[in-house]
Amino acid sequence: MQIDKKYIKHVTWFFGLVVILANIIAVVVPSIIRFPMGDIENIVKWESFLNSNKLSNISLVAAFLVPTVFCLNYSRRNLNEDDKILKSVAEIPSVFSLSSVIGWNVYYFIEIPFVIYAKVKLGIHISYILISSWAFALISGMTAYTISFLGIELLNRTLLLPKIFPNGHIQHSKHSVNPHFSHLLVYCCMVSSVFPISMLLANHIFTQLRSGESIQISLVIISSMFLFFSIVITFSLSKIILNPLSKLTETARRIKDGDYKTKVDVVTADELGLLADSFNDMAISLEEKEFMRDTFGKIVDPEVRDYLMKETKEIERGGEVREVTVLFCDIRSFTAMSEKMSAQDVVSLLNRYFTSLGKCITNHHGIINKYIGDSIMAIFGAPVSSSNHSNDALAAAIEMRKALLEINGQFTNEGFPEIKFGIGIHTGSVFAGTIGAENRMEYTVIGDTVNTASRIESLCKTYKVDLLLSEETVNRIKSENKNEQFKFIDDAQIRGKTEQMKVYTI
Repeated sequence: MQIDKKYIKHVTWFFGLVVILANIIAVVVPSIIRFPMGDIENIVKWESFLNSNKLSNISLVAAFLVPTVFCLNYSRRNLNEDDKILKSVAEIPSVFSLSSVIGWNVYYFIEIPFVIYAKVKLGIHISYILISSWAFALISGMTAYTISFLGIELLNRTLLLPKIFPNGHIQHSKHSVNPHFSHLLVYCCMVSSVFPISMLLANHIFTQLRSGESIQISLVIISSMFLFFSIVITFSLSKIILNPLSKLTETARRIKDGDYKTKVDVVTADELGLLADSFNDMAISLEEKEFMRDTFGKIVDPEVRDYLMKETKEIERGGEVREVTVLFCDIRSFTAMSEKMSAQDVVSLLNRYFTSLGKCITNHHGIINKYIGDSIMAIFGAPVSSSNHSNDALAAAIEMRKALLEINGQFTNEGFPEIKFGIGIHTGSVFAGTIGAENRMEYTVIGDTVNTASRIESLCKTYKVDLLLSEETVNRIKSENKNEQFKFIDDAQIRGKTEQMKVYTI
């Protein structure tokens, strides 16, 4: 995906303006709600000192300049390359907002040496001045952080993240500084409730004390109750929102691991309750689809299933011509054998036989294309391409021989007759793809190669062997494995072909 760096640059400039606006608000709010004047005489001297040397303006310039430089430097270092953009764009709100906190810390530390100078030269008591200056920097910093984070985060989710991560999976760097939602709620509570109420209450108390009036206890109690309730409401709201989301996250992880039975408790009728209901419905739907997928994988080979489910474009155009190796395996004298057995025993025997031989085929990257009565048709080299499909087919046939010996031992012990089979293998070009009606299709291979492999298998009866390979397959195997030894059987006449074909066994 090509990232539009010019667009990102324009948006981040806009983010920078949000930071500046948040800092302006952070200056205005504490100025409107003045700090408690507990030491008026020294405060008047200190303000006169500030006005005479413009120190306040210098400190404010620093408080604004630091975030600006910080944001510009961060953009220059992290938003100029695709990889860095992917890892950094999600943390822009946190980084830009934290720059305001750094700026207001600088503001406070710039004032400290001047406060000390004022103490030495003017004899000002600086304890209250330092406390009020720190409180101003703290309130301004947190206000700027909260406002800028909320503004930039909202804009980032609207303007940048959908364009850069259209499919989700938002990346984070190893040292991401994204705050938790609960922390953000606490910051909002502090800025909107705790700080303003505390400042108003303190101002009222100092005003009453200076005028010689008694403190209104009822006002103190009411203000304290508002503070207490705002904190309780904030933490309660945090739990109400975050606990269901945590459970949803944990349940999603379990579903990702395959536990489709897990469910989310629905304990509310609000938006979170609707989300939980939708989530549970999704889990049920996924369970049904996984059941269908597993069932589909039992009806067709799992590789074919995955091909049909993923390669939609391939399915639409039917398929393609490719070179494969086709293997046919047929039970000898099955009709005569099944006449002496009950239908239930015949099905049981075939299921065990097909299961045992099917493992040999799949172990060597083959797929069972279909069962034709008591015959197996297997493909090597499709739908997943393979450069050594002929070797895979031979290895599967050799393993099928061994598997037949084992299963015949079991059948003999259980009173069933022994099974004999014939295997024919041929390599050539086929048309591999989906065929059928519009409402019912299957993946298969079509072509002369398939017919030839089937007829080579039939020749096993004529030459009284259990395995025959065409010359094309043998040549392909020898080109990849020169040490493989084959026994020439005959120049066989293949039904439907004018020319004879050399066949081999091993």
